[in-house]
Amino acid sequence: MRVSITDVAKKAQVSIATVSRVINQNDYVAPETRKIVEAAIKKTGYHLPQHHLANHTKNKIIEVILPSVTNPLYVKFYQEIERNLAAENYSSLLKIDNDPTHTLEPYLTALKKGKIAGIITSSNLPISDQNASDLLPIVSFDRHLSKVTVLKCNNLDGGYKIAQKVLSLGKKNILILSGNRADLYPLNDRLKGMLSVFNHYKVNVKTTYIDFESSMMVKKIQIAQIIDSPKFDAICCTDDVTALLVKQHTDEMNYHPLITGFDGTDFIHSFFPELITVKQPIEDITKLMCEILIKKIHHPSKHFESEYIFPVTLLD
Repeated sequence: MRVSITDVAKKAQVSIATVSRVINQNDYVAPETRKIVEAAIKKTGYHLPQHHLANHTKNKIIEVILPSVTNPLYVKFYQEIERNLAAENYSSLLKIDNDPTHTLEPYLTALKKGKIAGIITSSNLPISDQNASDLLPIVSFDRHLSKVTVLKCNNLDGGYKIAQKVLSLGKKNILILSGNRADLYPLNDRLKGMLSVFNHYKVNVKTTYIDFESSMMVKKIQIAQIIDSPKFDAICCTDDVTALLVKQHTDEMNYHPLITGFDGTDFIHSFFPELITVKQPIEDITKLMCEILIKKIHHPSKHFESEYIFPVTLLD
């Protein structure tokens, strides 16, 4: 027997009008009520009406929102997304947006109006509780957003692996240099993994950061200010680009500490082949990300895990 909107309303103990507002995203619904209705949709197995799916399924454009393309990781990420989407007859539209004053709301508006079919994001743009819904075709790479499925590598384990390698090489005076101030407030998993190992073995460790949003020239100046003397025997960076900039600076100083990175892109490896780093399985992450997104487009009420974590590999 086909489940109706009335069945959903009874299950959620709300009016049919409220269920309709949640389904069509066309009026305000309190976040708690929205959560109850969405749970009822899943429990009853209600299939959204064809008119609700029409705008999303006829439009084959996926908006891909990235914080930058200066990091080779994001270049590789977008190339893989574009390739996977093309195999399913979808096209991608790249948007660079990491403005702290911006939100995902304009993109959600375009999605609800059928101008785009779905959203893939790796930017820090927030989504309000009012507009968050796991019925929407949105997936995220390495960024946690309300009611959005996130796919990422095991950053914590990557931090462990880096720190254990550094200690195995006898390094005892360590700088952890983050390529983003936000990683320190609160600590992200990469730093947590490193610090848990370094602190356990009671080695000297300092943490600091450079500004992610700055130009390469400004980053180089910041690195020169931070590393003004050969006082560290290891410098652990939270991304490969920062590691490469650190190497360029320390080489100019005729100072050669152990330098580590994170991401494992082939581009950086070609310039810095001896870099100890953690490789993210970008091909696997993007493949599953596109599969989940397309299923969300065609089957909005289908359940997915809130988080998918992929293993990492230490390159040393």
